[in-house]
Parts: sequence; structure tokens; C-alpha cells
Amino acid sequence: MKKTLIAASVAALVAAPAAFADVAISGNVIQEFITDGDDTGSSEDGLDSISAVDLVFSVSEDLGNGMSAFAKIHNYRDNAAPSAGGYADQIVGLKGDFGTVVVGRMEDFTEGKVSAMANAGFTDALSIEPNRTYKTGRSEGGMAYVSPSFNGLTFGVAGFALDNGGSAASTTTGTISVTNILNVSAGAATANVSGAGGTAVVTTQTSNAANVSDADAKLDATNLFVEYANGPLLVRASHEVKNKETFNVSNAADQKITNIGVNYTMGDVKLIGYMYETENGGGTTTNDVDGFMVGAQMNMGNNKVSIGYTEEDSLTSAGAKQAGEDETWAVSFSHSLSKRTSINATYNSHDDVTATNDKDQFGIGLKHTF
Repeated sequence: MKKTLIAASVAALVAAPAAFADVAISGNVIQEFITDGDDTGSSEDGLDSISAVDLVFSVSEDLGNGMSAFAKIHNYRDNAAPSAGGYADQIVGLKGDFGTVVVGRMEDFTEGKVSAMANAGFTDALSIEPNRTYKTGRSEGGMAYVSPSFNGLTFGVAGFALDNGGSAASTTTGTISVTNILNVSAGAATANVSGAGGTAVVTTQTSNAANVSDADAKLDATNLFVEYANGPLLVRASHEVKNKETFNVSNAADQKITNIGVNYTMGDVKLIGYMYETENGGGTTTNDVDGFMVGAQMNMGNNKVSIGYTEEDSLTSAGAKQAGEDETWAVSFSHSLSKRTSINATYNSHDDVTATNDKDQFGIGLKHTF
């Protein structure tokens, strides 16, 4: 009886992977420590703790006739705070000779395919990837098609159903004049008169809330993508339009972004180039910004070294363009303890148009992938 039970248990354990053969679990765990930097005149006298966890469930199913179905759930937590809804990506799709169709919550091509090429560093927190203020980025309601490769040439098209911003919120201000105000307190009457000539002026405000409902059924952001891969050369470009109705600003205009990234690999050295141009950032016609990044990575056995430099138009905290440009350069180092575990370090120097916002930071951390 005991032998039969043990044999049955062993058989169940051996058979279990077959039942889950179409499910793959992957991800990483990162813990980093970053110096505060010296922006706004402060000294580098402290450390920030930066943690990140990616947990990815990937599923696939063979549908026959060369077609397959797939799905992915990507749970991402940054400093113990989950991404929106708890998920970074949540997609389902079909793949076949016709190409790939994907729907769900996903990144646009501009962010996930092109500008991601500009990240030359190895730490999670210190990155010099430009154009982070404007883009559709990762959003719900996405649908995308990617073609098969035609001698290295691939193209894609994506659309996103976003909430419309509607009319900008406004405030109406008026005044009411009141004379001879009497302030009565604790049974004692005290005359309390303010304003010129003994007249108190009371300001009234009426708030007209913005309309944020989706006014129509059209796609509110579209993204075109093209890639050419031939041996050591990889070129990607995209053009994105985000409709003006998605922005909660007065007299909004369509936001348009064009960017291109280039990688060229020569043995253990990879050269990186990237540039972008944004029109009407955030729907505001005065926010026309652009920038570029150049960098290189080198593999040396268990070690990797990278260097990068970026220059782009300066933006305020609200995303508006300022006069002048920001410059950032970084050098990064990674040592692999194994195929899945590495120690990573980055030095990042940011030269801001506003001198008090200059910042030099150093970060070091441990990363394990699975």
C-alpha cells in the first residue's frame, strides 16, 4: 500500500510539468541604492532605496495550421507600489503566417520598440532614455498588428481607445460687496468691517468641471512602426498621433511624435543612436521638443560596460518647454555572477538648464532574473 502511494505520488510529480507545458513563468527581482544627488543645492548625504519586481506569466496554445494563440500577464511593482491595476501588460493575441495580432493593455511602438533602444545603462533607476514626458506609453484598449519579416523588413500598426479629455476646466470669478458686517461671538457683539469705506468684498468662484467622457468610438491614438534587421544592423522608426480630444487643455492640438533608433553590433561592441521630435506635446501647441542620444556597450567576458550621452529640450515639471536644453551622460557597469544574477552600477550626471537642478547620482544594485 505504501509503495503504491509513493509510486503514485512520483508519477503525479513527473506528469505535472506536462500539464503546464504551455505556461512559462519569468521575471526579475531588483534592489538598488541611489544617492540623492545634489539638485537644488543639497549635498549627496543620503541614499534612496529603489526596488522592482517583474512577474510574467506567458501562455501559448497550438491552434493547428501554423497558427497559435498566446497571452501574457505582466505584474510589475516598483518600490512596493503596483502599476495601474496591478499589471504592466495584459495581452492576448494570435500568431501565424499572416503575422501577429495583439489586443489588451500594452506599450505603444514608440515607447516599447524605438525609444527603449536608447537605454544604454544596466541599473533600473538611473536611465538616460529621453522623451519620457510625452508618449501614449502603456495604455488599456490597445490593438496592434505586426507583419512577418520580409527579408529583414517588418512593419506594424497600433491603435488605442483612450478616454477623451473634453473641454478644459474653467473658473468664473465674481465679487459681492457687503457693508456693515457684524461678527457676533460668545454673546458679545463686535463690529468687524473690512474693505474700503467699511465695505467687505467677498470673492465667489464657480468651477466648470472638465468633460472627461469618451465622446466617440474612434481610436484616440495611432502608431505606425517599421523595423529593418540585417546582420549587425538594426533600425527602428515610428510615428505616433494622439488625438487632441484626449488632452484636458484649452485649444488642444494633436500630439505627434516621430522617432528613430539605430543599433550596430561589431563583435562585443554595440553602437547606439536615437533621436525624436515631438509636436504639440501634451496637446499644447507651444510644446515642440526634440532630442537625441548616442551611446555604446561593450561585453568583456562576465563584465559589461556602457556609456551614453543625451541632449534634449528642457521641460518644466508640468511638461512645458523651457528655453535651453538639458544634457545628461552616464557610465554603467555590470558584472555577471551567473547567467541570472548580476551586480550593476551606474554614475549619472545631469546638467540642467536651471543650474539648481543639476544632479550627479551614483547607483548600485543586485538583480536576479528567472
